[in-house]
Amino acid sequence: MANTKLPGREQILKRMWKLANAGAVDAVRLACFPEEEWGSLENLDLDALTEFKRGANGVIELKFADRGRLLERLLDAADHSGEEQVDRFLSAMEGKGE
Repeated sequence: MANTKLPGREQILKRMWKLANAGAVDAVRLACFPEEEWGSLENLDLDALTEFKRGANGVIELKFADRGRLLERLLDAADHSGEEQVDRFLSAMEGKGE
């Protein structure tokens, strides 16, 4: 069994922030690609995509991470972290930090 280190609080918050801001453009592009072009998928940003279904009848279903819930959890984390720490975190997430 591999010794896998669990992510810390800040890493989890960064991941939540990324998911809350992820776009859906590449997921829609994925749904429109014919199967023979699926070899180029590694360049797509599919972080927000949680489920992809293509039915036999051609119907496509895409499900995404719940942004509202992620933002609620980030706000809750902010309430428990202190305002100064949250401001530093958000600045870092926006690329304004150190």
